[in-house]
Amino acid sequence: MKVVHTPGGPLRVTRQPWLGVDALSYPDRPPTVVDVLHRATAAYGGRVALVADGRGVTYRELAELVEGAVERLREEGVRPGDRVAVALRNGLDLAVALFACARGGFVMVGLNVRLRPPQWAYMLRHSRAVLALAADDLAPELRRAAHEGGLPASAVREVGDHLVGRRRAWSYSPAQRPDEGDTFAVVYTSGTTGRPKASQVVHRCSVHSALSYVHLLGLDGRDRTAVLFPLSYITGLHAHVLPMMMVGGVSVLVPDASPRRFTDILRDQHVTWMYTVPSFWLMLLREPAFSSPDLDHIRLGAFGGSSFPAHAVARIRERLPHIRLHDVYGLSETHSPATMLFDSEMTGRAGSVGRPLPCMEAMVVDDHGHELPAGDAGELWLRGSLVTSGYLDDPVATKDAITDGWLRTGDMARLDDGYVYILDRRKDMINRGGQKVFSVEVERLLVSHPAIADAAVVGVPAGLASEAVACFVVPAEQGRVTAREVRAWVRDRMVDYAVPRHVRVVDDLPRNPTGKVLKQRLRDRLLATLPPRA
Repeated sequence: MKVVHTPGGPLRVTRQPWLGVDALSYPDRPPTVVDVLHRATAAYGGRVALVADGRGVTYRELAELVEGAVERLREEGVRPGDRVAVALRNGLDLAVALFACARGGFVMVGLNVRLRPPQWAYMLRHSRAVLALAADDLAPELRRAAHEGGLPASAVREVGDHLVGRRRAWSYSPAQRPDEGDTFAVVYTSGTTGRPKASQVVHRCSVHSALSYVHLLGLDGRDRTAVLFPLSYITGLHAHVLPMMMVGGVSVLVPDASPRRFTDILRDQHVTWMYTVPSFWLMLLREPAFSSPDLDHIRLGAFGGSSFPAHAVARIRERLPHIRLHDVYGLSETHSPATMLFDSEMTGRAGSVGRPLPCMEAMVVDDHGHELPAGDAGELWLRGSLVTSGYLDDPVATKDAITDGWLRTGDMARLDDGYVYILDRRKDMINRGGQKVFSVEVERLLVSHPAIADAAVVGVPAGLASEAVACFVVPAEQGRVTAREVRAWVRDRMVDYAVPRHVRVVDDLPRNPTGKVLKQRLRDRLLATLPPRA
């Protein structure tokens, strides 16, 4: 047993069994997500838990709505272990559906509302959902997806008043507690290449994730957070809603918002904790209203998922001098966070995503799974109480991804004094005549150029040299940059084989619904303009 001192106070850490090994764990934790809601209802029943669809909902009201929804789902014939597909935007319906699945022992299959029916059809077929719930305007598309996915049209329900509206007294007791290793939701991975896998969302891991945010950020009952990430994905639940439940704070659910509208929400709802992807931060910086003194109540901010330019961090500090920033690295398979870089570390550890969380271990390995010395580049493996139990109905993928409790992240990285530096996705590493070029390193250098707001680097076939470096750059607002300037910027600061052969200046970069750049789409776009074996 050891005690870690965090902004949220002392945190006890020990080793307990998980995934067949003794994994770093928090012994002082609620057993399940249902217990988090149960404790919040008992401690903060009359406080507002959620602001959703224009109204505040107390913890007691939320629990009663969840209890009523469980009753309704049981009336529909849903039984413990059954999968319920949900196509809903952030709002009260989605929050109730999620916690009702956890409470009833069902598994929520979140359908990202930005995807199309063919993608939904695959998820319905793969998950073997027995029921599908949709916002009224999404129901026609979900019915088409159900037809292709083998789900009877009669099993598709428009939410309307179907799920939210019936209230029953909260009647949960420890005797009804699910196993902490049970899956209560699945999240389909990005699927930027090939078919997505359904990462299992597990009670034990979710609780560890939320506790990590509470302690490392120092959250308390005075905090209010704006939830821009969909609750059907990982971060919305784990970085926002569950941590707020643990401390009695408020989660403002945002179904969709432009940067201007989101800025209004931050101001009007007196938000103290915000988290979004780097590309959205950059758009927020274009809003004149995104600044002090109207937003001085924002004390905590975070970004993650891709490189973030140092000059953008500086601009955020100028606009919001009271904010403390955090760089968070994680995956669906780690229930959001795996490492965190604190505000005070950003200057001295530029380029790092921080150290592993107290309940997480990290190592870098070679192609044979052997641990490498500090400073050497290899694949990042993670082990701890945040690592999922696997992929839904896919034992082969689970075995390929998790060995002795270690999750193979697919990210190339190096470790330096315990700090993790992400170099590239393994599949995105560029082989330039036998020399390795890490696209993330080149992207980080490109966005440090004062005239470049965003950048993506890919490899394309180049004959005997194996691959050539290609980059797509988005000019900064009212800025201008040429291909010659881009090449010179890299040539003066990196090895010669990292200099891009192909440079394209574009208005924006294509991204998937979670903010990741669609590099295969960029690669295909470029190859379509090049002669064979360019």
